[in-house]
Amino acid sequence: MAFRIAAFIVCLALAIPRNSIAGETLDDAAMDEMHRHFSEAYNRGDLDAIVATFAENAVRVTPSGIFQGRDAIRRSFGDALKLGLHDYAVRRTISRPEGAFVLNAGTWQAKLGDRPFHGYYSSILTNEGGQPKIIEETVAVAVP
Repeated sequence: MAFRIAAFIVCLALAIPRNSIAGETLDDAAMDEMHRHFSEAYNRGDLDAIVATFAENAVRVTPSGIFQGRDAIRRSFGDALKLGLHDYAVRRTISRPEGAFVLNAGTWQAKLGDRPFHGYYSSILTNEGGQPKIIEETVAVAVP
């Protein structure tokens, strides 16, 4: 009986989706939570919370340019918010561990006034202080 319980626990542990970042396990729920907090922060215009999802020396590549470090990334999001983009949401569709990092890719959507926009993103995450942090993000706008 003890063997069956141990085998069940091992099978259950192997079935839970996980990604390893810098020697620590990060499950899909933690990354989904990070994306949820990011979207909520964006929609309320909270630049501090948005930028907190990025590592100190992160790089963000967008159609508007290349932004390195939290201060530059803060300015890039500030400019986007000034444009009036709202109702932002993100959906991670790919997540793959690569050594000490996790590669994520997915889709995003937002509105400018009543006009919907959408596109794609890829990001590389690392572990910073026990939290997933984006060290590189590339954002593309889909062709209308």
